[in-house]
Amino acid sequence: MSQDRLRFQVTKLAATAPEGVAVQWQGREYTSGPLEIALDEEAPASEGVLDYGERRARAEFHVRLKFPEFAGVLESLGVDPEMTRPVRAVLRSEGEILEDHGFALIGPAALGPHGLLPAEETAASVLPGH
Repeated sequence: MSQDRLRFQVTKLAATAPEGVAVQWQGREYTSGPLEIALDEEAPASEGVLDYGERRARAEFHVRLKFPEFAGVLESLGVDPEMTRPVRAVLRSEGEILEDHGFALIGPAALGPHGLLPAEETAASVLPGH
């Protein structure tokens, strides 16, 4: 590996999207409530590369997304547990390496199979932060 490239492993990730997302279910729209995002400990390692020659950062994160508020509502309705389990996803992202050596990553997410959020009908991505 070139001296301009530095490989890294992501060992901790914890994020919350307090506003949640809109979910279509049985012809109605619901809010998911807060989303909790963390590394998927059962998946391969999350890792990336800092390429200082190109000033680009690239990373692949294996995550689990939980929606405990909406899952609780669904459980109270007696739905199949497949619909309330966490969503597994792989986030592939990249972005510029900033002058302070930080980076802001963006990119698509590939969702794993899930009873409530079929991958062919659901889109997700990492958007630029503020």
